[in-house]
Amino acid sequence: MDELTANISFDRFADMPEFYGSGAAEYRLAMVKERDDFLDLFAGARHVDAVTYAETPDLMVKMLTEYDIGSLDVLIGNAEDYADQVNEVSTARSLVRLRQDDRLTIRLKNRKTVHSKIYRIVMPDDTVKLVQGSANLSRNSWEYHTNQISVITTDVGTELDEEFERFIDEYREGYSDQTLLEGLVEALEDADSPEERENRIEYWVGAGDLDVSDTAALNQDAVEDLKDVADQITAVVDDPEEADETVAFVEEPENADRNVVEPDEPTDEDGSVAPDEDESPDVGLVESDHETGLTDGLDRPRIRAPDEKIRMGTSKVDKEAADEFGAGLRDRGATVEDHSITAPLSAYNNQVKESTAIPTMSVLPEAEQVVIGEDDEMILVATDEPTPEVLDHCLETIEDYIETVQNHGHTQSETAVMAQMYEAFLYGFWAPFANQYAEALSSPSRTLDNVLQHLYIEGKSDAGKDKLTEYILRLVSDNTVISGVDADDVGVKEVRGVREWDTCFPYAIIDAEKEKIQRWSPIRNYWGDWTPTSVDQPCLIFTTNDALPKSEFRNRMKILSMDVSFPSNPEDPGFREAQKDLSEVLERQNPIFSYIARRMLTEQPWTDGNGTIEDVRRIVREFYDEAGREQPEYFPADEPAEKTYDTGRLKWQRDIQGGRVTFESEPNAITADFDREEYEVYDYEKRLPKRFMSEKSSTSVYIGAPEEFAEWIGYSVNELLNGAAETGTETQQPATTEDASDTDDSGGFFSRLFGD
Repeated sequence: MDELTANISFDRFADMPEFYGSGAAEYRLAMVKERDDFLDLFAGARHVDAVTYAETPDLMVKMLTEYDIGSLDVLIGNAEDYADQVNEVSTARSLVRLRQDDRLTIRLKNRKTVHSKIYRIVMPDDTVKLVQGSANLSRNSWEYHTNQISVITTDVGTELDEEFERFIDEYREGYSDQTLLEGLVEALEDADSPEERENRIEYWVGAGDLDVSDTAALNQDAVEDLKDVADQITAVVDDPEEADETVAFVEEPENADRNVVEPDEPTDEDGSVAPDEDESPDVGLVESDHETGLTDGLDRPRIRAPDEKIRMGTSKVDKEAADEFGAGLRDRGATVEDHSITAPLSAYNNQVKESTAIPTMSVLPEAEQVVIGEDDEMILVATDEPTPEVLDHCLETIEDYIETVQNHGHTQSETAVMAQMYEAFLYGFWAPFANQYAEALSSPSRTLDNVLQHLYIEGKSDAGKDKLTEYILRLVSDNTVISGVDADDVGVKEVRGVREWDTCFPYAIIDAEKEKIQRWSPIRNYWGDWTPTSVDQPCLIFTTNDALPKSEFRNRMKILSMDVSFPSNPEDPGFREAQKDLSEVLERQNPIFSYIARRMLTEQPWTDGNGTIEDVRRIVREFYDEAGREQPEYFPADEPAEKTYDTGRLKWQRDIQGGRVTFESEPNAITADFDREEYEVYDYEKRLPKRFMSEKSSTSVYIGAPEEFAEWIGYSVNELLNGAAETGTETQQPATTEDASDTDDSGGFFSRLFGD
């Protein structure tokens, strides 16, 4: 390396070791022409922190082994799909081993490219090299470029070293929220055998597939048959003249087996088809009891197919599992043979519903249908686009339900509550398509649990959250599912088991206690085992009276707060009026999900691999335009309601304005002292964004980023310290909800580091 060396000093950092002189450190400005010369800087290091470019995960293994580095924590600033570069099972094994030994952490960027290249190299003698320049760890950097670096050498723990380390932490907190291997490592911890562990690693690399459980395999086989039946039936409904099967349209379901429509069959004088009393149709097209009558077609067509059979092969599954599965079906009329089970459609549908408390549900993109099984019927979604009249009716009904908050609820955050209720509807209408998004988004570099979140609705016992959830289930199921599952009937076995039945109908757990949720370990890695060959699994919805769960669960959840109370007892003022208004809304027919599903199936937005609930949000916006209906103020048109109306911020603001919290200055921090019980303060601390570096102690909360906290809460730091409630300062919601980490301040390294 061609280099210039010197001793330099910093007025800001007077605690440098005496060897260099007061405030001084060793400095090198070097030209580096070969990557091996650059890597020599790291040789023998006890620990390395880095923000850099790199396309080669195997280099991380090489640095930790051949260059004898103790541990490495690196943020990769350039790679979009860094994990895709792991194409050897042996490399994946090494990466996993190093990660599990706490020797390697690879952080993946969560937004635009981070162009900085900075390194903190801690040596065994407690000296530390602070490196900044153009050199990175990618091959391209060395094949086509000569690089320059600045190396400052000082002791570990000096002010300069600590400032440099804080600078790296800013990048980690602002530009990364996921580490390479985190989903794989969690899955390996759950592996039951070395063979399963190896299979998981092979899938992660893309070299193999995971097997499904015996129960899942049987259901997968059954649903394939069910999908074939649905494909045939939807072809009949869409184009009867081209179909092989016959179909009858009847007003009464019980007549479906006596009215036949054959292609090219002669008609009576009035144009109707003459029934043939001696033949039965293959399927009966049944009008739902919940049609609006506002379209020429059916809002939610149903097909009755009493003669359809579902077949499941048992030769490749455990005999005991096959016998247990077949026993329940045999009681419903199934035939159980040595290598197969053949069951009537009604038997299989009822078996699934009894075993899981939710119906069979499948999304069929090629047939452009969503099918729900109900006894011997298949519930479809609309085959035609909605009219403006039916859209106006559907949207008005949703609004009337939400506006019971305005008319009968008691809340200090009316608009926020209504917006979050609307957000819950959007989630419920998106949830059946989660497996399509899982397939589109599935990648070794992406943790699906961070993308396909559970829904967590919190509120007091009279907040109406359970009724809201039940109404969403009714809309999705055409009123065949009218309640969720009582949390007292749910345990780890049920949460794990519901993933084996190949259904995408949302699984709602009602009145779940926080402690129970935290004991249901499969929730943390719910989508971690999902592969493109897996059975469909349902999204989870929780309603709870409790506050927020632990962070490892919160990270997997979309959290909505219903900070409202409704009259819940007959003696409460307004109880009867509230019940009457709510009943009137619930009795109205509302096929909104059917038309959202029709638009989703037509457009298949999951193929873009970008949005999730945002796609349903866009569709509902379009529905408002097509209906010529004005969007209500509370409709979360542009972003999630919980982002626009941060209930954590609202709680803090109310306590500040009410004088229940005061602030004291700390070195580079502030402490919030609450006039509340300790358990209450815990909830306040959990609602703070991580970037505030908060920590609860008794009835106080330490806040390590006071300026950022003050901006979030709508005050200045001085106003908080001087008593915001006493000054009468009005809080303002920030003009934008954009996180501070959305902007790249990577330039001006030395000015940022030294405060110039």
